[in-house]
Amino acid sequence: MTEPQHQPDLQAESPAQPETVSTISPEPVTRKKSQVRWIIAGAAVLVLLLCFGGCGVLLATTNGAESPDQGKAPSATASQSRPGPTSAATPTTASATTAPPAPVYDTPTKGDFKLQVKTLRKQCFGSAGCNITYRIDVTYTGDGLDPSRTYEVTYEVKGAEDPIINTFEVTGDSASVQQEETASTKRSSDKLSAVVTDVSEL
Repeated sequence: MTEPQHQPDLQAESPAQPETVSTISPEPVTRKKSQVRWIIAGAAVLVLLLCFGGCGVLLATTNGAESPDQGKAPSATASQSRPGPTSAATPTTASATTAPPAPVYDTPTKGDFKLQVKTLRKQCFGSAGCNITYRIDVTYTGDGLDPSRTYEVTYEVKGAEDPIINTFEVTGDSASVQQEETASTKRSSDKLSAVVTDVSEL
């Protein structure tokens, strides 16, 4: 009779063990979920702040960098456009100053020519005299003659037995003279010389 009384006490204690297990397990689950939610929310806020902050910095830097350039651009174009008229004006003045002046030519006179008698051959007959073959060398002492004009120069050969008068032509810087002329002297010691007596334009 005493044994059946203790059995109900064991049955009553046995259902109390699952209750202690069920009350302990839900607490850590709820804490983990809440911590995960807060971390996700904080990360999202940080991402948004970084995005908006970065965009603001980029806008500020681009606006600050563009505004000085935009202000300087007109001055650069203005400075480049200013040298245009001066560079265009300089060639005209340079061409006007570098134009060579018109040449000025002399009008020859008798004193501008020096003549020299060059002896080519000489044949003497004792004290009676000599036969001389000569040529006239012409030297012009002026500044220059017009190459489009021709002048006739008349000269006289002195020292010969008889006076000799002849002419040659001058055009520009060239003179056309006879290659050989002859004269006779009275004495072998006589020397020939030539002087210009007249200059005229042809």
